[in-house]
Amino acid sequence: MADLYQFRTNLEEPLDCLYFFQCTGKDAISGLDLDSKEKRALRQKSKALGPRGEDGEMISGECPLPMAHRMTFVGLGDESSLSHTKIRTGLQRVMRQATKNREYQIGLAVPLRIHGMNETESRLLVLREAALADYTFDYFKSKKNEFDKIDGVHFIPLTGEGQENLDSRLKTVRMFRTSVYLARDLANRPANDLTPEALASAAKEMAEEVGNLRVTILGPKELQKEKCGGILAVSQGSVEEPKMIVIEHRPKKPKRSVILIGKGVTFDSGGISIKPPTGMGWMKFDMSGAATVMGVMRAVAEMELPIKVVGIIPAAENMPSGTALKPGDIITAANGKTIEVDNTDAEGRLLLADALHYSRTFNPDIILDCATLTGACVVALGHECAGIMGNDRDLIDRLAKVGDKVGERIWPMPLYDEYFSYLKSEWADMKNAGSRWGGAVTAGAFLKQFVPEKVSWAHLDIAGVGYLEKEHNGQPVGGTGFGVVLVSTYLQDLLK
Repeated sequence: MADLYQFRTNLEEPLDCLYFFQCTGKDAISGLDLDSKEKRALRQKSKALGPRGEDGEMISGECPLPMAHRMTFVGLGDESSLSHTKIRTGLQRVMRQATKNREYQIGLAVPLRIHGMNETESRLLVLREAALADYTFDYFKSKKNEFDKIDGVHFIPLTGEGQENLDSRLKTVRMFRTSVYLARDLANRPANDLTPEALASAAKEMAEEVGNLRVTILGPKELQKEKCGGILAVSQGSVEEPKMIVIEHRPKKPKRSVILIGKGVTFDSGGISIKPPTGMGWMKFDMSGAATVMGVMRAVAEMELPIKVVGIIPAAENMPSGTALKPGDIITAANGKTIEVDNTDAEGRLLLADALHYSRTFNPDIILDCATLTGACVVALGHECAGIMGNDRDLIDRLAKVGDKVGERIWPMPLYDEYFSYLKSEWADMKNAGSRWGGAVTAGAFLKQFVPEKVSWAHLDIAGVGYLEKEHNGQPVGGTGFGVVLVSTYLQDLLK
């Protein structure tokens, strides 16, 4: 895992390669904190190599300065359309190229402003994406991934950036890196390794490591006492016991009270309404919402935010067996409402329903839930953004604005009262699933029935962005950690 330093700090030998990011027709050298002689030498070499800055271009040559053996120009296309996606993809290409070339120490020069962002926002995003670009999960491989060969990533400061400013930014970046990697690692663990019990143990280990957190685990007996009929029903087909993981950050005199809820289905077979066998192994990622909440809680503790933040993770396996929940069964959720189970593969909302009701215990001002909830959201939005809906337009708009700023985009979806009629049941207060139409928003309409009164609530459906079946736009295959930076930054902004 690469570490991050200011350029020329702790360097005893030249870098193996120095990578310059360039847009079409733009100078990749200006804006960097180098003296005029160094810039002149670099420009002469650049002229000889002739990079054009076209998207996907990579042109290399010998570096004319003693700071590095080689230099490579990385094209990102037209500056007017420069986005976080292009930056992320370019950085991933660099990491792959550096690994292929067996480059152990590399430098990054990225004097660019991302479209729609100010200079500070652009710089933080570039540094953060660079810190995340070398991620790999090879815990279960006997031969480890070659990405581990890159053991130093160094940044050339921008003109006027200064040591203190850069150090502060890199400290923030390291914190986000650790939190996102935690979320990715948890999501990538297979279901035989990450059971609800193992997820609870991971929460305790994280809390002990970072401090400022208190973890409480509710097992079957406690869940029965809380009348959490949804969680208990989903888990009854599995030998693995369900858990409700509660992670609390309680500073003195908190300014706000925020609840974060993450869906923690550690494996989703679909239950009796079983999924097709092809691709079922990807359902280990159905706890990606829980992984996001774990990552955010780590960041909150490290930042020592003066906000009461409580992470609630309902965790269970959804399996078929002789004791499993059946279509047509009627269960009672923690708030006393009855639910006809139309489809046992619509299980995540049953867990979230109980968690939403349980959250009232902490007198929240705001509730955010995060879940890989519906395939319908992926159909609607693909893998480019998450869907968001809720009962507070200002909360949704603020989260969307933060998402644009940090490069984790979300898109508002309607939640009209009429959508609840799609869940009408002849036998109970509601069904857990409606028709094929509006699957993402009817899931939101279901959840809305369990939100405590007078509390601002937003639901993030991350089914299309929480994990990926192949690399996409610079994101790794598997768990992405989507939402960790978004929610953590939103919590920071609450203090402004």
